[in-house]
This record gives sequence, C-alpha cells and structure tokens, in this order.
Amino acid sequence: MKIPDSVRIGGVEYKVFDNQPSLNDGESLLYGQIDYRESTIRLSDLCEGHQMKCITLLHEILHGIRNHAGLEIENEEDVVDMFARGLYQVLQDNGRRLFDLKE
Repeated sequence: MKIPDSVRIGGVEYKVFDNQPSLNDGESLLYGQIDYRESTIRLSDLCEGHQMKCITLLHEILHGIRNHAGLEIENEEDVVDMFARGLYQVLQDNGRRLFDLKE
C-alpha cells in the first residue's frame, strides 16, 4: 500500500499530508487526524514505519466514511482502529486478488 497525495471519501477529495509534527486534539498526541471542514488528512511523524502509517491512513479514512454516512458509533476509536488494522491485513494479503494489479 502506498500513501497517496489525496483520497476521495464520500465524493469529497481529501488532501493527505505526511510526516506532520505534533498533531494533537487538545488532550493528547495523535498518529493521524482528519479535518472535515478543510478536507485534509494529516499523518504524524510519530508513525513508526510504513505499516503504521498505512494503518493510520486507513483509520482516518474510516472516520471519514463514518462522518459522511452520518453514523454514530459507540466506542468509535476502538471500532475504527480494529477495522483499520483488519482491513490493512486483508488488503496486504489479498490485494492482487481484489484489484487488477500488475505483478
């Protein structure tokens, strides 16, 4: 998986910014952050390694999907994190089966 310059979620183009310093939500440091008003996803320089960065991007994309669907999820962070990690594993192990990817 690669980190794209942008990703479309719910018909909205989100610019992806990589290696961003000091992301926080006012309470704690974050690995990633999605901003719905600015249509941006920021990935922190705290992400150690490519796999963690990919999982963080999927995590923020899932938040975006939830937001655009207008869905409320109890324990959202835990649920989104579980799906992001699971989706990353499935895509890594089966990408060529799911998409028309060249060897």
